[in-house]
Amino acid sequence: MNATTKLAVLAGLLASTTALGGVSIGDILSLDDTRTGNEGEAGDNRYLTSNSMNSATNILLNAGFGIGTTNSFEGVSNDNWSTLYTGTVNVDFSAQEISDIQSFVSAGGGLVIQRDWGNFYPASDSLLSAFGVSVATAPIGVGGEPSNVSMSAAHPIWDGPGGSASSFLQQFSSTITGGADIIGTHDASGGGAIGVLEWGLGRVVVLTDMDAWDDFGDNISMDPGTNNAIVWENIFHYANNTIPTPGSMMLLALGGMTAARRRR
Repeated sequence: MNATTKLAVLAGLLASTTALGGVSIGDILSLDDTRTGNEGEAGDNRYLTSNSMNSATNILLNAGFGIGTTNSFEGVSNDNWSTLYTGTVNVDFSAQEISDIQSFVSAGGGLVIQRDWGNFYPASDSLLSAFGVSVATAPIGVGGEPSNVSMSAAHPIWDGPGGSASSFLQQFSSTITGGADIIGTHDASGGGAIGVLEWGLGRVVVLTDMDAWDDFGDNISMDPGTNNAIVWENIFHYANNTIPTPGSMMLLALGGMTAARRRR
């Protein structure tokens, strides 16, 4: 049985609608402390609603997302959740979990996969592989020193509801080598630092570092308004499909016209 809890705060009351034509924001489901680690650093395990990701959690809540935690992604439902977040997962995904996650994304759900460098969280590898993504785990960066990731392709993650940015900071990180469209590269190596792909009706975002997003980020700030915070929020808007494309806006308009006719 999955053990799932949901965080409800005042900011979460915004979750029903946004300024984007009444599109539902939706709810994010994160693996909990039974499945995640803390990178061998100070603080709790890295998952949404933990003290170690307090800033990241609050940014999403203030943007209007709901957040829940679970010990398993088996049986995840598109009726209840809009996006899945792995966090620093250190317990292997079961074959059933991977199958259910693929079905969830194919049906229109979002997925944000975290894979740090070296032996930090190789449990993500089987899930990445299931979506056709490959990652090189030799570390990029210098220990304890933030390194820059720069925009390499225009994308809603760089310019979305959370604001606009053209770079953000990581520390040690892995490199995406295939299977995803690279939208941000390591300045130090030119390798893939953040990637995206579409899978059926859904969207996947691949992240290569944890220090960029937690509250123990080696002098990397997740304060609201910073580049890291802007990119973080836009990642979930994109994965969640709350960034409408021109085609989706047309469908929304047509749907509204149809509903209006039915009410007459």
